[in-house]
Amino acid sequence: MNVHRVIYVSIAVLALAGCKEKEKALEPGDLPPETVVVKVDDTVLTFATMDARAMGYLRYAQEHQGLFFATNLLPQAKEKYRKDAINTFVYTTLLLNEAARQGITLSEQEHTVGLQKFAYSLLRNRSNTNIYFNNGPHPPDVMRRNFHDSLLIEKLIVKKKEITVMTEDVDKMMAEIEEMNTARRATLQAAHQQILGGASFEDVAREVSEDTASAKNGGDLGEFARGKYDPAIEEAAFRTPPGQVGEVVESKAGFHLIKVMAKNPAQAAKDDAPAVPETVRAAHIFVAAYRFEQSQIAEMIYRRKFIANGRVIFDELKAQAKIENTMFPDMEYKPLDSSK
Repeated sequence: MNVHRVIYVSIAVLALAGCKEKEKALEPGDLPPETVVVKVDDTVLTFATMDARAMGYLRYAQEHQGLFFATNLLPQAKEKYRKDAINTFVYTTLLLNEAARQGITLSEQEHTVGLQKFAYSLLRNRSNTNIYFNNGPHPPDVMRRNFHDSLLIEKLIVKKKEITVMTEDVDKMMAEIEEMNTARRATLQAAHQQILGGASFEDVAREVSEDTASAKNGGDLGEFARGKYDPAIEEAAFRTPPGQVGEVVESKAGFHLIKVMAKNPAQAAKDDAPAVPETVRAAHIFVAAYRFEQSQIAEMIYRRKFIANGRVIFDELKAQAKIENTMFPDMEYKPLDSSK
């Protein structure tokens, strides 16, 4: 039986760890810089360090994520990011201390391989490691240290709970994805029936289409010649008579209903005028499909298992540890991947 093994690096969440900044004047709710606000067993977090991390998150949210906080909401935002900083400290401290107890270290080669894999994953978002390390919520040296710690935590989680992805796991998820795509195609088939029953193509496009750019214009793609869109779209558009809506067609991105408004025949070159290709004016209603290679599916399954294992380990360590939080004594601590 084949076993798929992929590497998942829990990097993004650990960008949320540590830095120090210059001391600043105390504001309402602040504490003296060296005041210990959180203690995990024998590891402490001072107010200055916690606040520097929190303000790094706040600046990053404002400058890179486009978030705006009205003046009257800034105290709430500060509290949120201070809690994030404390939660991150508790998480990383528990897991890094456990890694130390287990004698787990990271070799230079393991760090290099982890960095290469991370760089490859950033390409999917048109980013790179320079952007990641130099434009994060903390100084580059801190971002790099956090990255190293994330690899160490990953190694701990994998060591404590080995993760394998079996062929059956991949096949099952592929079948589930195919079912979802069938359902998404059915959405367009139902839309087609609506239109055949008298509904306006434009109104249905505004309601159903996931191509937001064209949906607001009733799905209008404008006038185009061959070579502008996916071949499946163009083939449907050029074979459908003006005024009609064709059957659902499938492109690399998903499913389409194509309506043709007009066609203009090709014109041969004449005198100084160049040849003009055949064009068509068309609109579409689009619903995306899920497209994954087997290796991508294996990676997703691995990631799910990795996250689940990490949560179990975190909860076990949290239950065994002594955590003192004088700033937010009733605060609940969660694994960094938690969406709840």
